[in-house]
Amino acid sequence: MRRFAVIVTAVQCAAGVTAMAQEPASLDATVAKGFLVEAESFDDHGGWVLDTQFIEIMGSPYLMAHGLGRPVADASTTVTFPATGKWRVWVRTMDWVARWEAPGEPGRFQLLVDGRPVEETFGTKGAEWHWQDGGVVEIDNPTVTLTLRDLTGFNGRCDAIYFARGADAATPPEQADILPRWRRLLLGLPDEPETLGPFDLVVVGGGYPAPAAAQRGRRRHVGVGNRSGRQPGTCRPPPGRRRRG
Repeated sequence: MRRFAVIVTAVQCAAGVTAMAQEPASLDATVAKGFLVEAESFDDHGGWVLDTQFIEIMGSPYLMAHGLGRPVADASTTVTFPATGKWRVWVRTMDWVARWEAPGEPGRFQLLVDGRPVEETFGTKGAEWHWQDGGVVEIDNPTVTLTLRDLTGFNGRCDAIYFARGADAATPPEQADILPRWRRLLLGLPDEPETLGPFDLVVVGGGYPAPAAAQRGRRRHVGVGNRSGRQPGTCRPPPGRRRRG
């Protein structure tokens, strides 16, 4: 069979060009001092929904409390701290109506650590994604339950939670060209993506044409690779056929 690839739908691009910034010398030190909890990795999303459509713009999917005005069920997960004591916490979030100078802060939510809410209410500041300081928490037991509690039902957004040892810990990086590497270092991910394949048909993009093209290829028993910004990419050969190479 002749090998080929098909590209379906448009690719979304963020407007503007970000200038390359010099990576701070303290990046590795920041990584060594704390740990990151991605909201999408929570064990139980509760009533929060996983929004993946802006990965190209902000670099990560996030959880959103889309309750149409009614607070959604809590999202929760269990994490293990490397040590007890005082830890400073930041939550990557935004006040999604601030860009229009609208009042009310409709995306408010809380972070609970073993059932106790931290002092700060999140989703109340900043028109852009940023690390909102949650203050200092005392960790008595290394194994801790983290809970996201929606307060409004109006689209509160949580990207990630960062804990750093000590009350005077530095704020996590905000620069768009530094933050992705910082995430990878904290999560133990490689700098280069894994190479998969080969495939007979590759479908890139979202919308209705993409799944239709992928399904058509599967029905013809060809190896299909699918990559979409809205759903995690799936790359697998058809049943009964081993991947070559």
